[in-house]
Amino acid sequence: MALSHFSTLRRSVPHGPSIRCTVIAAWLLMVLCLNMTGVAQQATSPAEKKPTADTVTPPLALERKRFPQGEIFVLKVPAHSGYKVVPAVSKTLLTLKAPGWQSVMQPSIAGQKPLFIINGGFFDPSNSLTTSFIFQGGSLVADPRINPNLVSNEKLVPYLPKIFNRPELRLYLCQGSNGSFQTQYDITPRNASIPGDCLLQSSLGAGPTLLPKVQDVAEGFVDYNAAGKRTRDPIGVCALNARSAVGITAKGDILLLMGAQNASKPGGSGFTLSDIANLLKARGAIKAMALDGGSSSSLWYQGQTIFGKYAANKAPVIRPVKSVLMVVPST
Repeated sequence: MALSHFSTLRRSVPHGPSIRCTVIAAWLLMVLCLNMTGVAQQATSPAEKKPTADTVTPPLALERKRFPQGEIFVLKVPAHSGYKVVPAVSKTLLTLKAPGWQSVMQPSIAGQKPLFIINGGFFDPSNSLTTSFIFQGGSLVADPRINPNLVSNEKLVPYLPKIFNRPELRLYLCQGSNGSFQTQYDITPRNASIPGDCLLQSSLGAGPTLLPKVQDVAEGFVDYNAAGKRTRDPIGVCALNARSAVGITAKGDILLLMGAQNASKPGGSGFTLSDIANLLKARGAIKAMALDGGSSSSLWYQGQTIFGKYAANKAPVIRPVKSVLMVVPST
């Protein structure tokens, strides 16, 4: 456009040297001014286009992948990401849609807004009491041994030793060889000892163990009679259903996964526990355990709540839960 304008200008004025030089000088001055204006606009544009809260890229991205039988959501929390995974437990049952979970935290992280929340351990919906151990802030804040519906159930009494030794996600503060302290995670049976150079910061129990291998029988989720017929399977380990789980990679990263049913055919969709174990293994997990699943499977991320279970009318099942795992800043 500038060259075309200059050609027209040259044809419309006399061809004397001084006039021609004056015209050229004027044109150059005009181009220079336009260029300087453009530079100024570029210099100020970042300040003028500051991202809003809705457009800021989250520090940890949520993976979302569809399968014929459902959809999975995975949040990876790298070992040195500046975030940690901690449990939270409520006196009353709360859905992940309820804003109350953002204030139900252990004292050491009070006031810090969670980046991500996923449902946690098992509980009894009839009395709102836990059936999983939860430790935080130096105290056992959820103890299944005081749940009368659990310990007084004659059918469950033979399985109580296994139930009370189910796996838990542990958060340690461990002293390294150089004397500094680092956060470490482990998935281990509840009766396992705490390493001598570590302090237990928090833990949340659930199960069954998924990796290195599924421990559904050893942990009292499944049982068989003498004829090999399955006589106990309260969580349907081989059935398709909504699932939640947590895994740890060899590098110490945490993987939080929820598998949701296919909303268009909820009756025959979802994932088995073996499916979940394989999905976590494919993402580098070497240890993993299931969290409470089925109607409890749900997550919260960036203000959105996603539920994993669907009713026959294709509406999400919104179930309140007793405990959760939260991703919060490390400091």
